[in-house]
Amino acid sequence: MKIGIIHGFVGGGGGTETTLLALIEGLMEHKHIVNLYTVSKPTIPLPNIKIQSIFPFRLPSFGLYQRYLESKLTEKAKDDDLIVQVSGGIAMPNRKDQKIIIYCHHDFRNETEKDVTKYKGIWSAYYKPYYILSQKFVSQIGNENIILVANSKFIQDSLKSRFGKDSIIIYPPVDVDIFQNNLNKEQRVLTISRYSQEKNLEFAIDALNEIDTPYTIIGNTKTRVNELYYESLATKIKNGKSTGKILLMKNIERDEVIENLKRSKVYFHASPETFGISVVESIAAGCIPIVPNNSAHVQTVPFDVLRYEPDDKRDAQEKIKKALLGEYDGLLNQLRNSIGVYGRDTFKKSMTNFIENIGN
Repeated sequence: MKIGIIHGFVGGGGGTETTLLALIEGLMEHKHIVNLYTVSKPTIPLPNIKIQSIFPFRLPSFGLYQRYLESKLTEKAKDDDLIVQVSGGIAMPNRKDQKIIIYCHHDFRNETEKDVTKYKGIWSAYYKPYYILSQKFVSQIGNENIILVANSKFIQDSLKSRFGKDSIIIYPPVDVDIFQNNLNKEQRVLTISRYSQEKNLEFAIDALNEIDTPYTIIGNTKTRVNELYYESLATKIKNGKSTGKILLMKNIERDEVIENLKRSKVYFHASPETFGISVVESIAAGCIPIVPNNSAHVQTVPFDVLRYEPDDKRDAQEKIKKALLGEYDGLLNQLRNSIGVYGRDTFKKSMTNFIENIGN
């Protein structure tokens, strides 16, 4: 088949890009023709596939504008047999006989619940077109040619509740095998997260401020907004009184991320997640995950004792301290066994087979 893949920006890392690269790999292994459509030119090499971009450069800001343009990429894919929207944005097929699969990293809450009437002047002009398009998408989401794939049961349930639309679950790809037989743990705490306000990293810093142990946050700053948030966290750490050693790292190589996972005894997460690839990776690396008791964490961390009440600093601190002392080490084998369904090869096989069945 000739398959069109939509993904607005390629080269910034993160879970959506991990999903994209695994999907391309799986489709190529099955000898499909893959055409990639992006808003801005990819900043990483993608050999043996045809790439069409709206802009020959990267757009560092105007994220909503980029998502609006991403929704228009289906027009470029009108001659493909089938379209896959990998980054989870809104998309509608251009032909009545053309199917589109949307891999849902979220439940379109932001797109459908935003109140744009409060914006005036230039900001109204900025927000309004995208949210008009969002409403059009919601009105057509029942179309049989729009097929939803959920990245977790949490998202599957939310899509059904919000839109009455069924979806299947295909978990995102996680490289669980690269962490096998890792026993060289240090008394360290680690967080991996995009530097973005919804990731609640101020809470993470506040929680670890009072714990006397090294703590590292690793993340990407794809946009100027991400960079500004990173700088605000750095200022918070500099001006605060910390009994621990808090380090921020940004835009580092994948090998260094893996090394930090292997060394750290505890992985801490501060925000809700629709899946949470880094949480599953931490389990594969032999870390004890301490996560909020909400969202998809209930699925990926299947032990109540490892989940704290959201935004309850004392509860989070108590669980982190117990994890550092080894009180949860007896759960490690069960945790590792629980993530077997999240492997990269499992995703490639499941997603490729699903696409082929839809296309035939």
